[in-house]
Amino acid sequence: MTASPAYPWPDGRQAALCVSFDFDGESPHLWRRRDDPPVNIGELEQRRYGPRRGVYNILDMLDRLGIRATFFVPGWIAAHYRPAVEAVARAGHELALHGWRHEPPGGVSPDELRGTLTRARDLLGDIAGGAPEGYRSPSFEMTATALGVLSGLGLRYDSSLMGDDRPYRIGDLVEVPVDWSTDDALYYRYTKGDVRPPAGAGTVNAAWSEEIAGALDRGALVTLTMHPWLSGRPARVTALGATLRDALADGRLWTGAIGDLAAHHAKLAAAPAPSGSLAAPGQSDWLDGASAPNGTATPGPAPALTETDPATIGWPGDDD
Repeated sequence: MTASPAYPWPDGRQAALCVSFDFDGESPHLWRRRDDPPVNIGELEQRRYGPRRGVYNILDMLDRLGIRATFFVPGWIAAHYRPAVEAVARAGHELALHGWRHEPPGGVSPDELRGTLTRARDLLGDIAGGAPEGYRSPSFEMTATALGVLSGLGLRYDSSLMGDDRPYRIGDLVEVPVDWSTDDALYYRYTKGDVRPPAGAGTVNAAWSEEIAGALDRGALVTLTMHPWLSGRPARVTALGATLRDALADGRLWTGAIGDLAAHHAKLAAAPAPSGSLAAPGQSDWLDGASAPNGTATPGPAPALTETDPATIGWPGDDD
């Protein structure tokens, strides 16, 4: 059994790290409780820490380290906290779509999803000076139908699924994968009534350092998914900055915006297959772990590019 061919990360780096933030604020709470608004304002105020203070703490940390990140911003947040979103864009970070009021694709019709994303795209495009190219679904909830909506809107990438540890294709879209283990909400999210207290910043960043070490060992991608109302708190943003500084110190990791990595992968997938590959004429994507007809390993060097058919990504039929 042979290892998968090495993925050619940008700049010849050994692995990759994408730093991303779901700039939600109170929008998920507003969506979930839209039919029964609570009298208690505690969670609203807790979440408002993100656009009021947390995002600025994060921007300062990123500026010190010279890291370009991606911020997935619901349109509602851009409309109600425009100066904060403008600060993100002004700092040179990527703005990408995250619904209007954090509505998951499975909770709205395709037409409703298209409408909310179009509305958010227009607003974020006005702030950034160019239309967003990517999307992340709220809570990583995705449907096959939604992928078609994204393609129809002309988006270039999605970052919601977990089908690989390197970018891959789903039809016209590049998928830049995520992982629950590198989402801060699993560690830090705590609202009244939750059964466990939030984890300490040291515990979280030790776990993420292990994820980064594993990515370097396997030539993989780590996508950190964070929220300004959680990771923007002082102790947490300080620990995050130390983790990122240490991870990038020896130059083995590429880091950049998710849109930059998606563009890199799109170019790889469009390039002709290298001489001696098993790819059919005109086929540029290599199947991960493919073997020659006689059972020998795929010849290298070549990128291991995987692809998922959007027509078969959903629940299989009884005969499949």
